[in-house]
Amino acid sequence: MIDLDINDPLVKSAVLGRQVEEFLESDIGKYLVGRAESEAREAMDLLKNVSFWRKKRIIWLQNRIKTAENFQMWLGQAYSEGLHALHTIEGDTENE
Repeated sequence: MIDLDINDPLVKSAVLGRQVEEFLESDIGKYLVGRAESEAREAMDLLKNVSFWRKKRIIWLQNRIKTAENFQMWLGQAYSEGLHALHTIEGDTENE
């Protein structure tokens, strides 16, 4: 068994990645990801039909889409970075 420093950024990243994975598997995580997907899809449908001269409405819809997409992207990045950190840690422990 290897002692890991809980203050090591690599360890923190691995732990966060695992927490994100657990969140995404939870009912709340599934609900929020589903809501983000639904929000982006709904805003995109509205955006397709908005008149070009309604600039404020276009910007508002674009922001709704981007917020929903960013939420999913942030979760994906945290998970991916955590997985990479875990593989790095596991690789480091194999060399000892």
